[in-house]
Amino acid sequence: MYKDTVEFELINIDLPESAEAKQKYRFVGQPQFVIVKPDGEVLVSRNGYQQFERLRDDLNQVLGIDQ
Repeated sequence: MYKDTVEFELINIDLPESAEAKQKYRFVGQPQFVIVKPDGEVLVSRNGYQQFERLRDDLNQVLGIDQ
């Protein structure tokens, strides 16, 4: 559904090379879901396990997709 509009990335916060991302996205716990604009602006950040519907709704809202 989001194939051509969204890039999904997994960051392993346990790796030393993730230190910058942890600080940039204000990591507070695992899992953490962050929606970021191409310019780096954080639009949504959710901590902890999330229901699929909540993440879908966040993406749709950011993309301007009617639900």
